[in-house]
Amino acid sequence: MKRWITFAVSFLLVLTVGCRNENEPSLNASAPSFRGSVSEPAALDVSDLHDILASVDLFAADLTYFCEGTEETFAASNAIRAKSYLEVLGAFTWESYQPPAELDDLDDFRYQLTTPDVTLTAWQSGYNNDRPLHVETEEGEGWFILPMVTEPVEQYSWMLYDTFDQWYGEAQSAALYGGDESPLTAEELDWFESYTESTWTHYDETWGGFVGGATPISCFFTSGYNDPRDMAAGEFLYYCPDQGVLEAGDEEEFRIVQEKLDWRVGEDNHLATIGEMPVPCHRLPRSYINELLMRYAGITVEEMHTNWLEEAFYIPETDCFYTFSSDFGPGTFIPCYGERNGDIVTLWEAPGAESGVSDMLVLQKNGENWHILSHCPTAST
Repeated sequence: MKRWITFAVSFLLVLTVGCRNENEPSLNASAPSFRGSVSEPAALDVSDLHDILASVDLFAADLTYFCEGTEETFAASNAIRAKSYLEVLGAFTWESYQPPAELDDLDDFRYQLTTPDVTLTAWQSGYNNDRPLHVETEEGEGWFILPMVTEPVEQYSWMLYDTFDQWYGEAQSAALYGGDESPLTAEELDWFESYTESTWTHYDETWGGFVGGATPISCFFTSGYNDPRDMAAGEFLYYCPDQGVLEAGDEEEFRIVQEKLDWRVGEDNHLATIGEMPVPCHRLPRSYINELLMRYAGITVEEMHTNWLEEAFYIPETDCFYTFSSDFGPGTFIPCYGERNGDIVTLWEAPGAESGVSDMLVLQKNGENWHILSHCPTAST
């Protein structure tokens, strides 16, 4: 990501609160609880925690998600990148944490990694949103948190729960979708995650901060299809990275657009000028769209099963598509598990917390490129 750099762009990172399944409740009496009184200092210190993380045996490790009385468990080693997540936890900067005597009740959403020697429990939230980690071994127990760190690598308290959340999603996906083909390696899954990344960012020295936008491949994740020629033009184009926004100096081009757009404003209902438009007008040349379609799917606008020139806002005089948006919502696909069969790779996202449905992406190697064969939902049961 790789995973932990935070950028000052207007992306909202939302932690999943909904239950991941609807199984009957199964109470776990051994799970540590926030409730009660804690008066003794932690027996385990940060040095002990680092030793524990470095020696965790994943062979017999289980990862459990607790959600308001329900729970679901998968083998932690199912996750293709299980060892990487242990390394992430070990690389964090930790502090010992002394829970207050009166703890709140926000302990219904948590992950628990259990081995024969140690139990690690991470909460989605906790007292004053400290999001602590509770560690239990035969030698004792300890409480720890992630303090905010900005140098040399940024770190925030939510990263602890987020690490377990992603680890669980990969273990769950492997158990649900694993088949007879060869699982991807950790390095391959890293590569495909980067390949399907929906946003880009870079530091703008003039502005003094990070800026970002949608990647071209994000357009292919805005709808479901068994054949990319069935993609809907409007959904594909709406958040597609543009080739320029019409502005001062583009009045002649905008006049042509307005002949079809007919966007009117004011009490006299006159045609809006570029400066009066409430949303930007994005220019997408047909040649540019064909370039994207060829790069990621090996097809063109002319090969679509619907007529994109009629379905979308297209101007023949400029040979461009135009979109009108001021918000940001690219399609996303974050692979959690994948398998290879010859030159075909199938990738799965983690199933939705409430729907239990995952998106599946099928790619085929074509020279130096990977072409998308399908992107469609698949149920986890």
